[in-house]
Amino acid sequence: MQALDILEEVSLFADLTMDELALIAPLVVMKEGKAGDFIIQEGECVESVYILLSGNATVMKTRGDGKKVSLDQVGKDDLLGEVTFFKNTPASASVQAIAPFKALEFNQKDFHRLLDTHPPLGLKIYKKFSRVLSMRIKKRLAQLVEYLPAE
Repeated sequence: MQALDILEEVSLFADLTMDELALIAPLVVMKEGKAGDFIIQEGECVESVYILLSGNATVMKTRGDGKKVSLDQVGKDDLLGEVTFFKNTPASASVQAIAPFKALEFNQKDFHRLLDTHPPLGLKIYKKFSRVLSMRIKKRLAQLVEYLPAE
């Protein structure tokens, strides 16, 4: 299957035209791994963003006492590494596969360069990324409120 065919199936790119998908296709690298592999490691520089095509992974964060806690489970069609895409900082959490996986990998610098040189495409992608982040914040707030004491 060619990159263009794969991109057509990814919900993040559902609003894009075939011409826009054709601009993105050369940036795609297929990443595969097995259960236990880290897709992203907390504290390390993240040079790519990923979209899971298959498999599942756990998003984990290390607490102040050194213990790792699971924040979320991610699976098919989920975007990974989007926080560092906007703010070039080390990963704030780890993403570890819990099953064999396939993912689309996009080098952040190359992706930024494409979006900067094609503003209408950039607007569409940045809107999608912001929706993903907004949904994740909303989910975290709902979880957090369960741990807060009642007034």
